[in-house]
Amino acid sequence: MKTLIVLGAMLLASLPVSASVEGEKQELALIQAHLDKLDYLITRAEREADYRALRQFEYGALKSDLRQIQAGIDDYLHPERAAPRPVTPLGGDYVQRQMQ
Repeated sequence: MKTLIVLGAMLLASLPVSASVEGEKQELALIQAHLDKLDYLITRAEREADYRALRQFEYGALKSDLRQIQAGIDDYLHPERAAPRPVTPLGGDYVQRQMQ
């Protein structure tokens, strides 16, 4: 269990700290990739858990929190576009005709 926490901390700590040309969105996408790996590690640890032990780790709560973090980053990286407003046709005649 401690290994899982240490691995997760190492994954997040390994993220580059300096600003780069790629910018914030690429860094957040990298965090998303690390969180996906962390989700895999959590699933593996859950499979190895001893459910006969008196104390149980709450994998469901951990996964729920992780999904909330992922959803927040995803919402920021991929915002929903507002629905387009209907187009109102123009009714004016914009051609000037010379009077004879």
